[in-house]
Amino acid sequence: MPLPMPPTTLSCPKCGWHKTVVPKSDVLIEGHTWFTVCPQCGHAELERKEANGLSGLVAEVQQRFEIWQKKRAK
Repeated sequence: MPLPMPPTTLSCPKCGWHKTVVPKSDVLIEGHTWFTVCPQCGHAELERKEANGLSGLVAEVQQRFEIWQKKRAK
């Protein structure tokens, strides 16, 4: 049975952009739960590392808040 990836922090060494993603399943969605290029500068070599507990928790709360806002806007 596939398992979701652990919270991951993606960062761009060129411009400093970073984002922590918390995938809810084994499906990764480009531009939402996974990035192959920096959305800010287009640099293709992003650094990936497992997020620490606090940044993973903050990212999960942010994702839930974004979902709540979208549902509320309808």
